[in-house]
Amino acid sequence: MFKKSPVQHILVLIDSTESCARAVDLAASLARALSAKLTGMAIIETDTLHQLLSANVLTGAEVDDFEVGLQDSAGRQLDAACKRAREQGITMQTALLTGNSEVVVPQEVAERGIDLIVLGGFDSNKARFELLFRQRQQIIDHAPCPVLIAR
Repeated sequence: MFKKSPVQHILVLIDSTESCARAVDLAASLARALSAKLTGMAIIETDTLHQLLSANVLTGAEVDDFEVGLQDSAGRQLDAACKRAREQGITMQTALLTGNSEVVVPQEVAERGIDLIVLGGFDSNKARFELLFRQRQQIIDHAPCPVLIAR
């Protein structure tokens, strides 16, 4: 009798860090081994940009320009991640989202039927200071499914 794998759909968070590349490699290997779907997701934290606008650190035009730049960068990162996955024989779907990761990720997990999230590793001492590390911690704290950290 064939048993269905408990992991049918894997989500990997895509960003500009070296640990993201390790996470993509691990997620692609798992997807291949488990015959699971793989989705790469980049999140643009617009809440942070709007906080900077509210605090008069950035103007509205600067926020708009910064957001466009972040979208372009995230698109390139997603393309690079897809290439890494293809090198392992896996086709990766992509999603570029905006918003607060602690809200966006649980919604996407539910809507897409994600069974496992793979994140790049991070140094918890830096989590207070760097946005990407804070984003990862929020995902771990609010994820409605298991989270695997790739070191």
